Formats: sequence, structure tokens, C-alpha cells
Amino acid sequence: MRVGVYVDGFNLYYGARGVMGRGTAGWRWLDMRSLAGNLAARRQNWVGASIDRVVYCTALIDGSSNHDGRRDQDVYLRAIQRSGNVDLVELGHYV
Repeated sequence: MRVGVYVDGFNLYYGARGVMGRGTAGWRWLDMRSLAGNLAARRQNWVGASIDRVVYCTALIDGSSNHDGRRDQDVYLRAIQRSGNVDLVELGHYV
């Protein structure tokens, strides 16, 4: 079974930050592909499942009101794309 994984970037970021704390180094560099693979492997009804595609879904921070946040987000998005941990970054709109 091939599995596509869609990651809600907003909830992943703020959920992890809430657990790890703002000052903890390294938590932003979570290997999303490995995490998804480990979770799929624990599912008894998903025997032999493989992660086919990881899509990171997020909305861009408004750079006019939060320049530093937008710059940091751009660095992060480029980094996760280059890492091979995600296949696609899908941008939406925050409402």
C-alpha cells in the first residue's frame, strides 16, 4: 500500500513548539517522512505500507507585518524542500 501524507504546517509547528519549547534547538528539523513511515508501520491494518509522497501544507506569513517571521519561514521552507523530507510545499491562505 502506498500512502500520501499531508502535513498541516501550522499545527505541526505550534504543537511541536508547545511540547519542545521555543528555546530548544533542533526540533524544527523533524524528519517528516521518517515520522510518517514510523506511524504507518505501527498501524496493524497498513501492513507493508510505504510513504509515497509527503506534502507540507502552510500559508505564508505576511511579510509586511512580520518581516522577520516571513524571512525565517522562507529559510525553513527552502530547507525542508532541499532535505528530501517533503515532496511538495503547498501554499494556501490563512483565514
